[in-house]
Amino acid sequence: MDRHRLSWRLASVLVPAAVIAAAQTPASAADPAPAPACVAQVLTFAPGYQVVVNVRNTTAVPVTGWHLTFQLASTATIASSFGGTIARSGSSGTITPAVYFTTIQPGGQANVGFGGSAVPFTPPTGFTLNGAPCAASGW
Repeated sequence: MDRHRLSWRLASVLVPAAVIAAAQTPASAADPAPAPACVAQVLTFAPGYQVVVNVRNTTAVPVTGWHLTFQLASTATIASSFGGTIARSGSSGTITPAVYFTTIQPGGQANVGFGGSAVPFTPPTGFTLNGAPCAASGW
């Protein structure tokens, strides 16, 4: 077998092996993991506000252990809540979902929120889902 034919045969075996190896390489640590999404809507009617946060499971697996955090003026009050329990420490708040929202199935969603007021008027801001920012949306 001449040298040219041997080179061609080796290339035809090695190139597909390299392509297969590249296709089987696991995702790098820099690739973001799928995560649920959230949208925070704040309806204002000074000095009051109503907050609704929609949490959607856009992943292929159930989402559990989630919570929302937000910033709230220290003079603000929370008069009512739904879909979860609110804990507050100074100007920070956390919403832990009610038992019926603790697990969100793939494609599912949960709505949680609260209403209150603040004088001077300052509506809640900075909503995050497990540390990732929520999109803001008006009504």
